[in-house]
Amino acid sequence: MRQTLAGLPADPSPPIPPTLRRRVARLSRAVRERRAMELLYGGAWRVVHPHAIGRMGTGKVGLLTWQTAGLARGPGDPGEGWRMFDVARIEATRALRAHFAPRPRGGRAWTAGIDAPMAEVPPRAEALAELSAPA
Repeated sequence: MRQTLAGLPADPSPPIPPTLRRRVARLSRAVRERRAMELLYGGAWRVVHPHAIGRMGTGKVGLLTWQTAGLARGPGDPGEGWRMFDVARIEATRALRAHFAPRPRGGRAWTAGIDAPMAEVPPRAEALAELSAPA
């Protein structure tokens, strides 16, 4: 395995293509700000709460979201739930004015599928405490 000058393992993932850098930066900001977004993906608009963005095991950049509205997976799927989006396949994004409280995490490996997060929301309890703290 390659190593950096500091002796740490080098990131074996290919660099993010220049065409995706702005999208990744915008989505990372939405994750950090806990801002609701609309995504155009697969020809359909979806409303999501982005919780984490980073490299998946495939080397692609993934966006882990809680989808609140939009195209469902199929009959019987209410359309709401955890979804992983391939950032390269997102056709368009729109930031909404709404902010969200993070969903409860499902354990230490809560970012299912994201091996190397670039940005992630804080744990729910931490985010709620931040909201209720005196100004």
